[in-house]
Amino acid sequence: MVEYMAYKKRGRKLKLCYYNGEFKSLEEISIPITDLLVQRGVGVFDTLRTYRKRPHAMSIHLKRLEESSHALGIKLPLDIQQIIGVIRKGIAMMDCEEVQMRIYVSGGDVFEDGQFPHPRFFVIFEPLEKAPRENYERGVALAPIDMDRPFPHIKSVFYLPAYVGRRDDKEALEVLYCPDGEITESSSSSFFMVIDGRIVTAPTEKVLDGVMRQIIIKLAEESGLKVEMRCPLLSEVSTAQEAFITGSIKEILPVRRIGSQHLAQVNGPVSQYLQHLYSAKIEDYLE
Repeated sequence: MVEYMAYKKRGRKLKLCYYNGEFKSLEEISIPITDLLVQRGVGVFDTLRTYRKRPHAMSIHLKRLEESSHALGIKLPLDIQQIIGVIRKGIAMMDCEEVQMRIYVSGGDVFEDGQFPHPRFFVIFEPLEKAPRENYERGVALAPIDMDRPFPHIKSVFYLPAYVGRRDDKEALEVLYCPDGEITESSSSSFFMVIDGRIVTAPTEKVLDGVMRQIIIKLAEESGLKVEMRCPLLSEVSTAQEAFITGSIKEILPVRRIGSQHLAQVNGPVSQYLQHLYSAKIEDYLE
C-alpha cells in the first residue's frame, strides 16, 4: 500500500482506488480486458457511505456482498476483516467531508466447474454525492418496465435494463421493475407506496433486500406504522397517497411520477416521518 503522506502530496481530492494490495488514484487503475466483468458483465458490488467519516451499516453491507459473491460462485479474495481494514484505511486517506465507497468483486478470467476461482477485488473511494436538493423537494420520476430485475437477490453489476428502460423518459431517475403490473423495486433502490395509510412494499423473496430497506421497515414497524409485504400495483398509483424510494446514498427520496401517473402527494407525511426516524437512528448504525 502506498504511504498516506505520499498520497496526500499528490492531492487527496482525487478519487481513490484499492486494488492488488495498493491504494492509488482511480485513474491509475486498470483491470485486464480478459476479465469476465468486462467481457460478460460478471461481478458483484456493494455501495456504502460514511456519516461523520464513519462507515454506515458496514457489517450489513459486507454480509450482503459475501452472500452475493457466494450465490454467483465467487469466493471473496479477502476475508471480511481484511475488507474492513481496507475500508477504514481508505476513508482515512480521503480529504473530504463524507465518503462513498463501491466494493467490487469481478468474475476474473476463468469460469470452471460452475465457479469463478480467480476473482479480482477493488474498492473505489470518492467524495459523497447526494441527490440534488430539488429531487427531495419535488420528488423524482420513475420509468416502469414490464420485467423482473435479473437475479434480484444478487447485487450484480448487470444494469443494462436500467439504462435501456429510461431511453423514452429522459426525466426518469431510475427504471421501476413492474412484471405483469406488480411493482417490485427500482434499478438502484427499494420502492415503497403508501396506500390507505399502510406502507406497501414487495416481499423480500422478490427483491434485493436493501440495507436501507431493512432499516426503514424496522423503524416503521417499531413506530407503529403498518407495513404490508406485497407487491404494490401500477393500477394503485392513481389512488396511493405517496411513494418513495430508499438507498444508502439517497436515504429516502420521494416519488412524484411513475410513467404517466402522478402521485397525490410528494414528500408526504409518511416519508417525512420516516426520514425523521432514520435521522435520529443514524448513530446506531455507525461502525
